[in-house]
Amino acid sequence: MEFKNPNPGIMFTWIIDLLIKTLAAILPILTPMIKKALEEFLTDLYKKAVETPNPWDDFVIRFLLRILSIPIPGE
Repeated sequence: MEFKNPNPGIMFTWIIDLLIKTLAAILPILTPMIKKALEEFLTDLYKKAVETPNPWDDFVIRFLLRILSIPIPGE
């Protein structure tokens, strides 16, 4: 008999939780110059992602912006 997880997405929640905690802990200790450069980079990348037809581009960059508490352009 083969075991099948009823919701395979549940298996990845610990990875997402770890990513959120790690990135959220790192951002406050960055120097202001690097933090600003990262914010500008991700904001610019989000604008480019919105222009692509792939919705996953938008999702991934928006996810990073939210984790790092960077305002999402247009919201």
